[in-house]
Amino acid sequence: MNISDAAYNTVHDYKGGSNALAPRLGIRSPAVLNSKVNQHTDTHHLTLAEASKLMALTGDYRILQSLCAEHGKVSIDLPQIPECRDTALTDIVLNIGMGGGDVCAVFKEMMADGRITKGEALDMSKVVHQLHMFLAELDRQVHLCVEEKEKA
Repeated sequence: MNISDAAYNTVHDYKGGSNALAPRLGIRSPAVLNSKVNQHTDTHHLTLAEASKLMALTGDYRILQSLCAEHGKVSIDLPQIPECRDTALTDIVLNIGMGGGDVCAVFKEMMADGRITKGEALDMSKVVHQLHMFLAELDRQVHLCVEEKEKA
């Protein structure tokens, strides 16, 4: 799905559609919102701020997912760990996401010609090892959060 289709579907699949969303987005009329998400309309465009607010209001992230897909990226939900609001955990999870993306990129490249060479297998091993390191650190940090809570 392309970004324009994602925006259109986000609005029109929401209960009440543009009639319900336009006022919540601060857009003066449902017709204007319809124009902003209609890829055949050149006069109105959804701003980045509006797209962000639209995703927050609807809980529908197809716009974000389409952007990521277009650029060969992925988005992940950050963990909700109330016992430990530590930015280190967020950094670790983001590194896992980026490392996981490398696994996919290396795999895609490795399989491009339909065969796996020794060098490609070694490249994959390096990426998998890095991912293991990120996962081990995440496990350690999560357990530290529990231990800190128990001490308190």
